[in-house]
Order: sequence, then C-alpha cells, then structure tokens
Amino acid sequence: MMLNFLEKFKSEKAELTGATSEEKNILIASLLIECAKEDGDFSDDEIIKIKSLLNTKLNIDSNDVNAIFDAALEITQDNVEIYSLTKDIRDNFSHEEILKILEYMWAVMLADGHVDDFEAALMRKIIGLFHLTGKDSSIAKENALNSLNNQS
Repeated sequence: MMLNFLEKFKSEKAELTGATSEEKNILIASLLIECAKEDGDFSDDEIIKIKSLLNTKLNIDSNDVNAIFDAALEITQDNVEIYSLTKDIRDNFSHEEILKILEYMWAVMLADGHVDDFEAALMRKIIGLFHLTGKDSSIAKENALNSLNNQS
C-alpha cells in the first residue's frame, strides 16, 4: 500500500507495503506543520516546537530533523488535504501511535500560548477523521500541556 501523497519520495525499488520510518516521520511532521499554519501565523515558536518534537519524541537525530522538516514543509506547500494526511496516518500507524500524534499536535497548537477558533475547529475535524473521541482529545491536550509546563 503506497502513501498517496508520499509517492514522490518512493524509489522504484521500494515497493514494500506500509511506510518506512522516514515516511512516517515526514507524515507526522506534515500534520504538525498543517496544525501550526492553521491560525495563519506560522511562528518561529511553532517551528522550534515541531523540530523539538521530532528530535525528542520521535528520536530523530538532530542532523536529520531539518531534512524531514523541509520535506514535510515542501509537501504542505502543495496544499495537501488534511483528509489525505489523516488517511495515510490511519493506514500506517497503530491507535496508540495516533494518540501520541494527537498529543504532539496539541503541543504545537499550544506552543504560542493559545488555541484560536481555527485551530480548535481543525482539531475537532482531525479527531473525527482519526475516529477518536473527545475524551481521547482531552487526554492528549492535557498530556501536551503537562509536557509544555515541564519544559518551562
């Protein structure tokens, strides 16, 4: 099964089913970038937060973080639909992994200190697309807040 929007990163010989870890990381980074851009202000704080999450939570070597971030940024500039991103993630990640991704999304949205109406609407939409509950979202948001507070 090929990832719809990651096909350009596939080599001809990579016809394996599922996504590679690099593709999964690019998918996660793309979704986090979409979250950060949702309020119309893609701030340095949000960029730093995304790169930090990639490094610390996904254990991506700091040398590779910029390459993955740049690849994800390039993809998101092509007006990727959230539906495509969430479908690719649902197809390639476990329920537990998706809950962690939701937590990372909340961390990015909370990086600038507030969640505006556009960001809140996006989260509601994504929760539905991931087939999650409001309780799942509340727990993920609380975990993200605790993580942010512990870094302060």
